Amino acid sequence: MSAVVKTVTPFTQRDLLLEALDELGVVYHEKGNAIMTERVDDYGAQRFIYEQGAYRFQHDSSPWRKLNFKEWKTVSAFLGAVEKAYHQAYERLQQRLAEEERRLLEEERKRFVEQQKQVVIQRAKKQGYNIKEIRKGNKIQLQLVRTTY
Repeated sequence: MSAVVKTVTPFTQRDLLLEALDELGVVYHEKGNAIMTERVDDYGAQRFIYEQGAYRFQHDSSPWRKLNFKEWKTVSAFLGAVEKAYHQAYERLQQRLAEEERRLLEEERKRFVEQQKQVVIQRAKKQGYNIKEIRKGNKIQLQLVRTTY
């Protein structure tokens, strides 16, 4: 008897899969294009094998054999937990990427403001003004003063 267990989330990113396994406390090691887990069945270590752009879990699906599953009772429970942890790792990755994007946009905005400020200062100096910079919160005010005699 055999069974096919599919997850909704394809495990396409190695780093996220490893992060999910770490989060679950699963002991593993990498061997070629496979991630060998501590879970053992009659065919040896159960493993995630990278094929056609995604990791597929290879295991003996026979329910009649005595297997070393530790706290995981079934393959479907194990894959469900891995899928959940993988999804959480993916969400954390998306948050890190969004934060990095916000940081880069803020740096770009600051560079633009500084560049505009320098253009205004240079133009004012050419016209004979003295410039005084006043900061109000996160805003910059340039006060132009020209002394006439």
